[in-house]
Amino acid sequence: MPIPAFSPAEAAALLDIPERQVRKEVEHGLFTTRLTFATLVYLKALRTLGLELAVEDRKKVLAVVSKAVRGSSDSARISPILILELGMLVKEVRAKVERFTRWRDGLSTDRRILGGEPVFPSSRLAVRHIGGMLERGAPASEVKEDYPYLTEQDLEFSRLFVRAYPRVGRPRESGQASD
Repeated sequence: MPIPAFSPAEAAALLDIPERQVRKEVEHGLFTTRLTFATLVYLKALRTLGLELAVEDRKKVLAVVSKAVRGSSDSARISPILILELGMLVKEVRAKVERFTRWRDGLSTDRRILGGEPVFPSSRLAVRHIGGMLERGAPASEVKEDYPYLTEQDLEFSRLFVRAYPRVGRPRESGQASD
């Protein structure tokens, strides 16, 4: 399965990092707003390192990690004494991206159903509704009780979905009809 490019919001949701951190990297010119798989691995590695690095150091780490990922190497030599072991990170990120992409591609969208809002297959239940409930703190057990046909993966990824694809535009006023 070819891995698509990701927006900063998608990358932040998938990697469970603050979107502002991803946007800061874009602001500093490390990469564009269409993030590659290698960029996702870099962001995950940076998060895992837990170190504050200067922009020039982050650029060096990005270049080395990108080269390693493109070359299918399990490690990236940052300096003579610092080598990043990327094998497990690459597998983890690839698995999550592939699972999320397959799940997202299985969603239904039809303008006649909720105005084209993505819904779970064979239902009229909006993904954004379930993800929003979970984001606001609803226990997964309660959601499962109300919607027993949803899987654990549906719950996990619906939450990612609302982070990756935030609603844009002004909120509707109460009582206003939708188009």
